Order: sequence, then structure tokens, then C-alpha cells
Amino acid sequence: MKLNKLYIFLAVILTSMSMTACFDDQGVDTIFDGGFVEFEDGRLPNGRTASFIRLTETQEDMVTLQLNRVSTVSTSPITINIEVDPASTAVSGVHYTLATQTVTIPAGEFVATLDVKVLTGNIDPSEAPDLMLLISSADGAEISSNYGDLTVAIRTICPSDLAGTYTVFYEYLQLGDEQGGASQSVTNFVIAAADEVEWEEASGAANYLIDDISFGMYPGLYNDAAPSGRISDSCNELTGDSANVDRFGDPFTISGVVNEDGTISLSWSNTYGDGGDVILTKK
Repeated sequence: MKLNKLYIFLAVILTSMSMTACFDDQGVDTIFDGGFVEFEDGRLPNGRTASFIRLTETQEDMVTLQLNRVSTVSTSPITINIEVDPASTAVSGVHYTLATQTVTIPAGEFVATLDVKVLTGNIDPSEAPDLMLLISSADGAEISSNYGDLTVAIRTICPSDLAGTYTVFYEYLQLGDEQGGASQSVTNFVIAAADEVEWEEASGAANYLIDDISFGMYPGLYNDAAPSGRISDSCNELTGDSANVDRFGDPFTISGVVNEDGTISLSWSNTYGDGGDVILTKK
């Protein structure tokens, strides 16, 4: 029996060696010796987003895009021509301008840049212009089939300065019945045990981290942990992040406005039935 196993083992080794010999040599023939050009941000799943806070009607900003040479050698320059895709919703002279649509990657280098001037003052925050660019030709290289195009989403937002500590006043408060309805409700009410919330600037322009998106209800009335969450400001229109949940996974819906006097009016609810209309006043 042991001898049979030895024969089988030797047969496996010989078969493996013969299969290996059938493959081509993976030496220098596999080294990439071509040249491609690409948009650096073409690798991003949704392209490049360029957001600016719109302060004046004459404001201009700059977006710098990087183009790459992908090759093992760089002894010759590469001249790259850029075109705007007709499907682009950004309008030249209205949303942006291009001083040039030709860039050159010099010999010995692997990177060049293209500047896009954004006419921020012309763009209302309600607009969503997309500048769609294509590498139309490249003298001295091929165009990357995957990253030869790029969408630049041009966005503007209004200034926002909402960070701070706020007192909370409930114009209407509702305790949930576990089914999305009300078990109890009250108007013109202050939760004395937890009547303040803190807004901190979060990542991304006009985004804020709120230390208690129940606005005093959870710690003050349920003696439970305050759920934190995020609220974004778009020209005084406030929206809660869709990912806002409490520790039970119950989602929160929040919307509101910044009033002319600087106070904040918010309406919030969860699927348990909790919620209310609150007025926040900065201290």
C-alpha cells in the first residue's frame, strides 16, 4: 500500500513539471512598454466634485485637474488634447472657462495639469452643472480606455455659520406609541433637564454634527443616551443626514430653516413616533 502511494506521489510531481513546461516564459516579454494617458480623477467612481462657498456675484475659483502618463519610459513629450463632451451641462462662459484645451507632459515627466476656472459668482446653489471632459487625442501615447474621460461636478453653496450652543424650545412635542403615532403630546414646552444642544462643524462645507438630534427628549424624558447626528445647511434650508439613527437603529427625519432673526426652526420625527417642532436659539 505504501509503495502504491509513492508511485502516485511521483506521478503527481512529474505531471506538475510537464504542465509548467507548457507555459511560456514570463520574462521580459511581459514588461509593459507602451504608453497611455489618463485623468487622475477618472479613477474616482463618481468623478471629481468641486464645491465652493459663493460669497460674491463676481467670485471666481480654480480647479486643477491632473493628467498622467502611464508608461515605463518617458523619453518623449506627450501632447494631449481635451474636448468638452456635448452632453456636458456646464456652459462655457457661464459656469466655467478653459484657457487652453491642450496640455503637454514633458519628456522625463509623468504628470501635467489642466486648470478650469469656475465662475462661482454666476452659479446659483440650486444649479448642478457638470463639466464632462474627454481626452480626444494624445500625440505620443494611447488614450486610456477606462480613465480617458472625467466628469467635474461644479457645485456652490451659501455661507453657513451655525456652530455653537443652542437652547431648545418645543412648540410641539410628541412622545411615540411605538407604532409611529403619539402616546402623549404637549405644546410650548421646555425640557428643563436637557434644554441645550451643541452644533459643531463637520467634514464638508455647511455640515454640522449635532450632539442630540432628539433635542433633549431622550436624555430629559426617557433618561436614555442622546443620539447624535448630522444636519446640512443649503442656503438656510436644513436637512438631516439620511444616516441619522439612535442606538436602536431607529431612523430620524429632520428638516427646517434658519430664520431671519438667526433662530432655527426644525421639525423632527422617528419611526417610534417621537418628534416635534423646535425653536433653537444660539446662546
